[in-house]
Amino acid sequence: MLDVSHDHQVRAALKAHLQPKLGSDDLLVDEFGLAYGAARADLALVNGHLEGFEIKAARDTLTRLPSQVEAYGHVFEMASIVTTRSHLAEVRPLLPKWWGIMLAVPRSHGIDLLVQRQPRSNPRRSAQHLARLLWRDETLAALSVLGLDRGLRSKPKLVLFDALAAAMPVDELADYVRTCLKARGDWRSAKAQSGCDGS
Repeated sequence: MLDVSHDHQVRAALKAHLQPKLGSDDLLVDEFGLAYGAARADLALVNGHLEGFEIKAARDTLTRLPSQVEAYGHVFEMASIVTTRSHLAEVRPLLPKWWGIMLAVPRSHGIDLLVQRQPRSNPRRSAQHLARLLWRDETLAALSVLGLDRGLRSKPKLVLFDALAAAMPVDELADYVRTCLKARGDWRSAKAQSGCDGS
């Protein structure tokens, strides 16, 4: 095998690489939805920060990478691409300097992940897009704590998201989003929207 052909092979190696670093309340989330489902992160790590990982195996194309980079930039504090030798040269100029780069290399024992560039802090997260990672009840809980929920409880979700984004600094909002993600039970189920009581 000269290169790693398939997404699922790289994904398994990446999860194995990240697993020893996870704390008891940290999360690894497959297919993490961004921009109301317009884009997805292949894998998201939710711990003391929100970090996204985009996988580009040898058989993947890079057609959607620029739009994926834009979507990641709205919400993730850090991001990395995990790719193969066949894509490495083409990938580099498509990534902002704050993105990390990991190279998936086939070995006789499996796949090694070699860090080519460490991720750095994203300088341009969007409060509006961070707020849209929340459920309605979670958004209203935060607005209530801030004393800003009056007259908003019957409003559409986008109005609530905009109100919260305007009221909270990006770093505080990101902390709240992470707290809510970790507090959810079956957090992919819309029926499980029990809210998050943190502030």
